[in-house]
Amino acid sequence: MAKMKNFRKSFSGDSTSLLEDVMEFIDSSLTSIGTNKKLIQKTELITEEMIAELSKNSFPGSALKVQVTKRLGDTSVNLSMKGAAFEPYSDDESIDEDSSIGVIRSVLLRSYGENFKYRNKNNVNLVRIVADQSEQKLNNSALYALALGLVFGIIARMFIPQPVNAVLCDYILDPIKTVFMHAIKIIVAPVVFFSIVSCFSQFGSLSEVGKLGSKVIGVYLLTTVIAVFVGLAVFSIIQPGEFGFALASDLSSQAVNIDTSVDTSLLSTVLNIVPSNFLSPFLESDTLQLIFLAVLCGLSVGSIGQYSAMLKELFDALNSLFLSITKIIAKFIPVAGFVSIALLIINLSIDNLVAILSAALSHMLAICVMLCVYGMLVMILGRVNPIKFFKNNREGMITSLTLSSSSASVPTNMRVCTEKMGISPVVANFSIPLGATINMDGVCIYLTMFGLFMAKAYGIQITLPALISLCFTIVLLSLGAPGVPGCALICLGVILETLNIPMEALGLIIAINPILDMFDTMSNTTGDVAAAVIVARSEKMLDVEKFNS
Repeated sequence: MAKMKNFRKSFSGDSTSLLEDVMEFIDSSLTSIGTNKKLIQKTELITEEMIAELSKNSFPGSALKVQVTKRLGDTSVNLSMKGAAFEPYSDDESIDEDSSIGVIRSVLLRSYGENFKYRNKNNVNLVRIVADQSEQKLNNSALYALALGLVFGIIARMFIPQPVNAVLCDYILDPIKTVFMHAIKIIVAPVVFFSIVSCFSQFGSLSEVGKLGSKVIGVYLLTTVIAVFVGLAVFSIIQPGEFGFALASDLSSQAVNIDTSVDTSLLSTVLNIVPSNFLSPFLESDTLQLIFLAVLCGLSVGSIGQYSAMLKELFDALNSLFLSITKIIAKFIPVAGFVSIALLIINLSIDNLVAILSAALSHMLAICVMLCVYGMLVMILGRVNPIKFFKNNREGMITSLTLSSSSASVPTNMRVCTEKMGISPVVANFSIPLGATINMDGVCIYLTMFGLFMAKAYGIQITLPALISLCFTIVLLSLGAPGVPGCALICLGVILETLNIPMEALGLIIAINPILDMFDTMSNTTGDVAAAVIVARSEKMLDVEKFNS
């Protein structure tokens, strides 16, 4: 367990060097804790904005208290100052193509998601900014667990007698995996519901930013839809696991009841989107109905007058609660990965292991196809050289691949956009943080590929209405996907519910999920930068000479 560290200091609010002194203290504290430099830069960017707001709304003579804490692997910066309450997401400035400072700040804060919290309690403004959630450490632990599980599974299969392996699986490995699966089942419905409600309640007013915001969101929706079709096309062509594929027989020992008598006609699918009561989507795990309720609630939050702020705070609090639970569960992903890969090696046949590997390689191929799509889009819509685009974006792609976090990659991608792509800061500072929140092309490919793969593993035929429903669900999930480690795995659990596949199927890919997540993140962030190039070009905010230099 990570050692707790705590740094505190109070600064006079009347000091002329308040900002410089606070930023120096935060930088030195985060550096001594061992926080990554890129994360420090991103945290300082948010902190500067908040210090300005705290000072502007402070009472005369108030002191600014700063606390930098590391607890349970999470590093946070906490600010407190007496003053009047303010809305960090609002902006009082006029919004046009040349003046969007308020919108940029708003989107930048929203890109932080659950890593940024503000409240006013007893006339004291409180701000919490999470600087480091150790996502990369969790990913590294999962990779180490994958390697250990692989070695353990091979040793058990080759050298341990079958009766001993049976006892090992039945009384140790299987129970651990079952507990983890049950934990995921607990959080799937509330995490998806409250994440989407929170997403739509916050971004429902983005149309106010005008043409620039509409174009950015439009490009993101375009790439999201394309990503789903890329996943469908690659899976249809490659058909991973088609040869020697018999996972269903290997999994037959599990008590699985699959209802194939459900009416899957297109008319029935459309009619069933609207639930007959509010609770049934939660009780029956009906994904489309759950998403429908979430979107409806999210769009309605801002239209009920004096209660809007209270309800939004309530939904945000519930979203924070279940995302916190998700983070706790995600810490056990390395254990689940070790157990899952060991069970796969011990129990599954060589043909089925090859089938799972072929699905992973097909996923990588789909990501490569999507990267080619980005190149075509910047060439056709952005009218720039795609080779130069990838060359200029090389640092951003490597950073997102290694960090496995779109949010943690925001500072690097913003710098790449302005310094190497020649994109105006107005476009880059708006589109990149927003993309880290709602643009999840790699996740769309992941959900499409492995949703269909799991259906094949359990012998489920996907009809056209079911396929349409699947695509619609994936698009909406990508907009409201929770920004926490393991979110793709949780969203895949939703897809399994949609296709009527047992949640136990997640055990087939938990072990390789960290590797897949790295490439998904790279696709996500590359799509963000591509969208910024396209919009900047259309708005005449792209320095073509700098782009080509």
